[in-house]
Amino acid sequence: MARDELKRLLLGSDKSSDTTLMRVEVSCKNNASQVLEQAIEALAVILSVNAVCEDKEEWLTIESYEMLEAWFTNNVLPDNNDYRLLDGIENIRWFGEDRDWFWWSAQIVDENNLYVYILVAGFPISGFDSLRWLLECCGASKVEQGEAVKSSDL
Repeated sequence: MARDELKRLLLGSDKSSDTTLMRVEVSCKNNASQVLEQAIEALAVILSVNAVCEDKEEWLTIESYEMLEAWFTNNVLPDNNDYRLLDGIENIRWFGEDRDWFWWSAQIVDENNLYVYILVAGFPISGFDSLRWLLECCGASKVEQGEAVKSSDL
């Protein structure tokens, strides 16, 4: 599932599928395109590390997570002084296959709003707070679960 998610993240979603998704409504401070770009980059790095380690569980060690957390802190959070977000850095460890949501696509509505569409594999959604945290680290001011939509309508 995570490999498919990484492909969608980097190459775009399959327009021919008819999958039910959840729309996540993201408010931004006049920087929606920057928030989306940063979120895609951060999630791509996190998922790539998980994909590389997929068949080698022993590679997902404290040291590999610490390296990933250091990358995230230096590349995503350098302008962010919100200690609540910094304290949540261990959320990176929960972006593996155990989540109930997976990135599908995103759409910028305007510079203050964007929609992120996620594939939901379970309910209630476990790990949604990790997605909220990621988007807030990337500059989002508010992240809320929205309504269900069909992928064919995007």
